[in-house]
Amino acid sequence: MTTQGTTEPETTAPRAGRSSTDERSTMDSIEAGTSESKAALRQVVETGKTFVTECSGGVRDGIREKPMQAVFLAAAVGAVIGLVVARWR
Repeated sequence: MTTQGTTEPETTAPRAGRSSTDERSTMDSIEAGTSESKAALRQVVETGKTFVTECSGGVRDGIREKPMQAVFLAAAVGAVIGLVVARWR
């Protein structure tokens, strides 16, 4: 009967130092990712600004149409927040 030798997969030890081209390509990748993230963040901020502007216009119109209801709603929200804060302490 013949026995087959087991072979272990080759492993390479990490290099002690990196070359300057490796560092540059890594930095370029990070900068590219950062600029993409900044662009995505700008888009989210712009979308948020548009949403807030639209909502604030609707809130203003609602307050003008029903001022007493707006006052009572604000008082109720303030009372609920006051109760929550009082129980929290």
